[in-house]
Amino acid sequence: MTTAVPIGAPSRPLRRVTLRVTEGPDRDVQIQTARPRITIGRSAVNDLVLTDGSISGLHAELQLGSAGGAVLLRDLGSTNGTTVNGVRIREAWLDPGTTIHLGKTAVAFLAEDEVQVPISRQGHFGALIGQSPAMREVYAVLERIADTDMSVLVGGETGSGKELVARALHDESPRHKGPFVVLDCGALPRELAEAAILGHRKGSFTSAISDRAGCFEEAHGGTLFLDEVGELPLDLQPKLLRVLDRREVQRIGESTVRKVDVRVVAATHRDLKTMVSQGQFREDLYFRLSVMTVELPPLRERGDDIVLLAEKFVADFTRGRPGTVVLGPAARAALLGHPWPGNVRELKNTIERAVHLAHHGVIEPSDLFLGRQPRAPLVPAAAAAPAAAAPDPELAALYALPFKEAKQEMLDAFERRYFSRLLDVHAGNLSRAAADAGITRYYLRELLKRLGLHRVKDDEP
Repeated sequence: MTTAVPIGAPSRPLRRVTLRVTEGPDRDVQIQTARPRITIGRSAVNDLVLTDGSISGLHAELQLGSAGGAVLLRDLGSTNGTTVNGVRIREAWLDPGTTIHLGKTAVAFLAEDEVQVPISRQGHFGALIGQSPAMREVYAVLERIADTDMSVLVGGETGSGKELVARALHDESPRHKGPFVVLDCGALPRELAEAAILGHRKGSFTSAISDRAGCFEEAHGGTLFLDEVGELPLDLQPKLLRVLDRREVQRIGESTVRKVDVRVVAATHRDLKTMVSQGQFREDLYFRLSVMTVELPPLRERGDDIVLLAEKFVADFTRGRPGTVVLGPAARAALLGHPWPGNVRELKNTIERAVHLAHHGVIEPSDLFLGRQPRAPLVPAAAAAPAAAAPDPELAALYALPFKEAKQEMLDAFERRYFSRLLDVHAGNLSRAAADAGITRYYLRELLKRLGLHRVKDDEP
């Protein structure tokens, strides 16, 4: 085990792999990395960059989970495919020593070990809150870069808190007294996007009824947050790149060049590496924005942070109101069992609704309206009991729902029991379980994700 932090400093273990090219034009090239996602291909955005002309720009990726788990290899829709043990694969689990063939190149997955990465001693950074190791690792990075002017690219699922990262970087930086300006690239009308970036002179186009500064001028001396930068039209990306490189803007309809002093933080929920490989996002702009990258973990991977955040939101939404509202034990369990596809934003909305619906000051699972929340089996043998028998509490709860919701709850309960048993029978092997069920392994994986069931292992290459 390699120690990457000073003795006594807080840290957490992170998986690291070694890859070496054993055949092909790049023979003997080797990388060692602890990134949770490692990409391979010809594009310069990859972690392992190859020059083999038979390899796609973004060819394949390795996904590293928690320590002790298998490493997943995925082909990313490459032209010539990815082969393991002589079999062309879409996905495969790898053991150290496995050789991957891509085009005319062979890459050996040599070794796997564990490194210690620093985590913050704090349970927050600005408005970001969370005690989980994954979030404290993010805080440690933000603490080190806050007082710099480097550009930062923030990734993460929708609702995970990317704007909060940008705001916290601004508030903790020497620029905190300057403006914090947000440009939502996903909401910009195409015809106004250039003017929003550069500004314009009165009369320069039909709707230009007055002189107006662009977002860079507005953020002068402060921070510009480019939200959903992956949505910026391709033809406008060179204009953004020019401003970033020269730190100057020229308003539409003017000849005057204005200097700007701005720190840029960009965010996206899209995979910019894939967009670069597909020609949808400029490679040079990607590198200009990603001097430092920060990836926010999804809420479902943050453990008890879910309850911590929920309690904060309860306090926020009850402040100034008479009486007290608390999370009941069953509601806490329900929150922890929910997959949170909308992340922190979804949790906040859920708690706001529950605060207003709660009876007697206690939030119960029924107040959360989590829909497909994993729960105990809903249709035991008692479901077929005669009408005279005592009603099953779970069934009674179903009868209180609209038909479509009740039907979905019943279906989810059946699927959860069916696939739980199937995984037990096959010792967690997805390939054998999928074959037994008569469905594809990919479809099974997606079902398990939705149902909150976890994959154990898969021996198929």
